[in-house]
Amino acid sequence: MPTTPPGFLILDDALAAAREGEALTLDGEEGRHAAKVARLGVGEQILLTDAPGRQVLAEVTAARKESLELSLLADPSPAVERLPRLSLVQALATGGRDEQAIESATELGVDRVVPWIARRSVSIWRGEKLAKGRARWAGTVRAAVKQCRRPGIPAVDAPVTGAQLTDALGELAADRTLVLVLHEQESVALMSLGEQLRAASADGIEEIVVIVGPEGGIDPDELDALRAAGARSVLLGPEVLRSSTAGPAALAVLSSLVGRWG
Repeated sequence: MPTTPPGFLILDDALAAAREGEALTLDGEEGRHAAKVARLGVGEQILLTDAPGRQVLAEVTAARKESLELSLLADPSPAVERLPRLSLVQALATGGRDEQAIESATELGVDRVVPWIARRSVSIWRGEKLAKGRARWAGTVRAAVKQCRRPGIPAVDAPVTGAQLTDALGELAADRTLVLVLHEQESVALMSLGEQLRAASADGIEEIVVIVGPEGGIDPDELDALRAAGARSVLLGPEVLRSSTAGPAALAVLSSLVGRWG
């Protein structure tokens, strides 16, 4: 008979110093959800993960109104570090397509997401929307982590404008980072870079950044600025994908090319 998999919860406090038999309290929003919505009870087992990707099986020893008391059933697994890291710079998009993109990217193993207020973005974050939008993306990422039970929680960076993005890329260029801009009019296909990417990965490249524009495409001046800052434009495939699917599709291709899915 197949066994029911344990529940999966996020522990915001890092598991670095935790050991088998240790007692932990799961409270806050995650604890409230586990106790009041999931209604986890004494004796049930759950799998805990933290931001660096450590995971450990725990048992519920006490269920309170808005928290759980847990006992660790093993030492946590080591933190996960898959190299090269994969980051997604996702332009803001309408209709929730940007959140669809980061949800799928999280399931596909992205390590970092950056909201980009591109020149052609119809959806714009200003004032209070900056913090609220970032918090909403962080919530989407956490929900996706729990759905796919992946180790580690992707970081959600502060939103950037086009100028801030190019400034940041200038600093990354000398930091063992490869930056790729998806562009539908480019002739060089992402798949054709397989040998180059594998060689770069073997040589110790630390991060690959994928940049995806908004629905109307990347403004030509912004594209020129990104290229001048060291980014390389590539063609994802013969079809023009929506902003909700282009980034995740590129991450899947890269994961295969650099051996993260090997």
